[in-house]
Amino acid sequence: MKKIFLITLLILSMNIAGFSAIYSGKGLKLHGDSASSMGKGGTGISSYGVDLFHLNPASIANYERIGLGIQYGNLLGGFINPDVSVAIPTSYGIFGTSVRYFNSSNSPDFQTGYDVAIGGAKDFTKEIAIGISLNMFYGSGNGSNYYFGGTVGSIYKFDGQRMKKGFGFFTPQVGFAFNFGLPIGDTMTNSNFNSITLGYNFMFYNHKKFNLSFNNDISAVTGPGDKASVKAGVESVILRKYVVRTGAAFPHSYGYGDYTFGLGYKFEAKKFKGSVDYGLSYSSESKLTHFIGITGEYGDLDRKPPVTKIKSDKLYLSPNHDGIQDYVIFDLNVEDQSRIKGWKLQVLDENKKIVKEFKTSDRDTIDGLTIKGFFKRLFQKKTSLNVPEKIMWDGTNKKGKVVSDGKYGYAFNAWDGRDNISVAKRGSVFIDNTPPNVKLSVKENLFSPNGDNKKDEFIITQNIVSEPADNWKACLKDSNGKIVKNFSWTGTVPNQIIWDGKDEAGKKAPEGLYFYHISTTDKAGNSTKGEIKEIILTRKYEIADIKLSAEYFSFQKDKVINLFPILSKIKGLTNWEINIENSEGESVHKISGKSELPKVIKWNCKTDKDEKFEDGIYFLSFNSKFVSGNTPKSFKKKLIIDSSSPEVEISHTPDLFSPDNDDENDILTIKSKAKEEFEIDNWKINIYTSAGSLFKSFNGKGDVPKEIKWDGLSETKDIVESAADYFIQLTATDKAGNIGKTKKSKLQVDILVIVTERGLKMRISNIEFGFNRHNLKRNGKKILNRVKELLDKYERYDVIIEGHTDDIGKEEYNLKLSERRGESVRNYLIKKGIEKTRLQFFGMGETVPLYENKNNENRRRNRRVEFLLIKKEQ
Repeated sequence: MKKIFLITLLILSMNIAGFSAIYSGKGLKLHGDSASSMGKGGTGISSYGVDLFHLNPASIANYERIGLGIQYGNLLGGFINPDVSVAIPTSYGIFGTSVRYFNSSNSPDFQTGYDVAIGGAKDFTKEIAIGISLNMFYGSGNGSNYYFGGTVGSIYKFDGQRMKKGFGFFTPQVGFAFNFGLPIGDTMTNSNFNSITLGYNFMFYNHKKFNLSFNNDISAVTGPGDKASVKAGVESVILRKYVVRTGAAFPHSYGYGDYTFGLGYKFEAKKFKGSVDYGLSYSSESKLTHFIGITGEYGDLDRKPPVTKIKSDKLYLSPNHDGIQDYVIFDLNVEDQSRIKGWKLQVLDENKKIVKEFKTSDRDTIDGLTIKGFFKRLFQKKTSLNVPEKIMWDGTNKKGKVVSDGKYGYAFNAWDGRDNISVAKRGSVFIDNTPPNVKLSVKENLFSPNGDNKKDEFIITQNIVSEPADNWKACLKDSNGKIVKNFSWTGTVPNQIIWDGKDEAGKKAPEGLYFYHISTTDKAGNSTKGEIKEIILTRKYEIADIKLSAEYFSFQKDKVINLFPILSKIKGLTNWEINIENSEGESVHKISGKSELPKVIKWNCKTDKDEKFEDGIYFLSFNSKFVSGNTPKSFKKKLIIDSSSPEVEISHTPDLFSPDNDDENDILTIKSKAKEEFEIDNWKINIYTSAGSLFKSFNGKGDVPKEIKWDGLSETKDIVESAADYFIQLTATDKAGNIGKTKKSKLQVDILVIVTERGLKMRISNIEFGFNRHNLKRNGKKILNRVKELLDKYERYDVIIEGHTDDIGKEEYNLKLSERRGESVRNYLIKKGIEKTRLQFFGMGETVPLYENKNNENRRRNRRVEFLLIKKEQ
């Protein structure tokens, strides 16, 4: 045994000295010079590492710090082959370069060579890394040889099995590289480096102290006499530091690395990690070849999670669409050293159950890649995921229904490209859709605090439902609006207010008309108020009063107003008079009579000449005269004549509404104005379909809100139709009952790409065809032009076109008609430039109605075309 060893050593020593050896520079160029690769049979096309850049430019795609590789190959007495490679991360991807030098005095192809590769790589998806490089080579010795070309490479990471002890199929990866270019020179065969290599690797045994991985590459080289080569290698990492490798190649196409062995040592510090590797290869041509290399990366790695901030613009909200605190705006902010990979905002009830969630949507993550998309993304800057600065929550749950009153928590977090996840920032908001309630009542409106123990106090009964935090304010005002007495309470409000006719200072208030007003606005913006009008304070013993059937009169809707004169006694009455004054105190009309006092007087608000009174404020007083000489008079009562309708305006933004949760034009802002000389009583904003049916309505009391936000859902939580026109109309009614309406303002809805249980879908009910025909009308083509634009954005998806009909006609006929219509749509899209291979069509007939076919509107919506977007299989 000892003799055999000595003989073998002698033979190897002779080969080392260079006897009968052939040193091919071309073979070495194609085979590579990475020490780690050479130790495992020259494999590495599916692995990452800057030392493998010249084999596969995608090998540097996962670098986050500056990478450096220095390799040196040597055959004693034969050649030297130093190599330096660099990887530099940028926002556009990883820039890489490799510079190699060859010197081989006995090479039959070239004795001296210079090889430069410049390119880059990036992770195009979470599974796919793609790289590309430009290659230049010059060799001399047996003539001058040039090569100008490039390399395209890729590495794909499979999910594999979950890591566990024992045998398995762990962390599998596949890779390929294609070298292409033009050889030029005296002997072009020598510089023809065109080749393609496919390979894979996976860990097949895992233990806490060591593991075993298998690597396999298959290479084919173009050119006369070149052969394909199968390379295989096994690698073991022991205690996470020490590496042992071995491998082989068959047939012996390169003249190097028929059988290989290698060792390595991995090390890591705070800012640096790398490995030192040694590879030894043996072949019958080049005998023993040595490779040594050091590979590493330097710099700070991002170990910290993103810094997140969230702030709500209000603590309480009342999502009742009255324009006051209808929604909460969350201000979001994310900062991180690395790019942001994802984010999530959750709204939770008191049981920690998610009621609403905002997060990175499926359409924000590109999981597939087309050829066109590759070149588009090749030079695209790698930026952080766009985290919206603001998120609006309108108090609805996942189904679009307003949640019940109560406390709701929210949690916001984000994670970066290194999967550093921030701790969720939390807070709370309160939903309160229940306004405080107030009911006021009095036995009568007149009291006389004159000390006769009759009606000396005015008693107001208050029935109030209030929260402990509600602040109530109340006051007594005279007819000029001057406050004579204030009241305020927090939470509990007394059941009765007793007024003795004195002011805030304790002095007797003058005789006249008074008004009691009470109001509150809770923290959620819910307001309520109550009022007792025309409280009559008099200290006289004979009383005259007049009541009006209404405070407002409009010639648009009213014919008369009823006046009710009141006297404390009738006996001895000689005459009476109702005097009407304008706002300047001038008498403009009188109604009079003798001793008989009618219970009601009907007045048409016209002069004796039958002329209508102008709009304005008027005051009516009742005067009487008795035989005794007494002349009791009433206090002046206000009448507002208002025959003019409110002037109203409505507008909206954006112009093209697209509520499909893609962060573009998802919320419609409806802006409204109402100009009214006196007071608005109520308002309503209606949104109608193109057929004229009511789709959504907002309404409220009091002033018209300046703006309302709408998410595109109907009263029954249906989403607006794609590519349809809706119409918005504002109606405002003033206190006199005059109605002001805007013209119906057109709202255009874009084509919506919505998430369904089947995936992304575009559903369009108004692509017009001829009656019982499949030819497209002009409006249908216009809509499909927009569909084409959207399909260009979703180019990583194949498209299934489904034609649907209503139930009119025979089922078999409808099925065929829907199929022909689906085909017409497909053919039009192909004509517009959509790839034919992406499109399929099916006729569904009347089999899948969206709505019950019970009226024309439902049937119209059932006559639709749906576009189902399916991710392409990779």
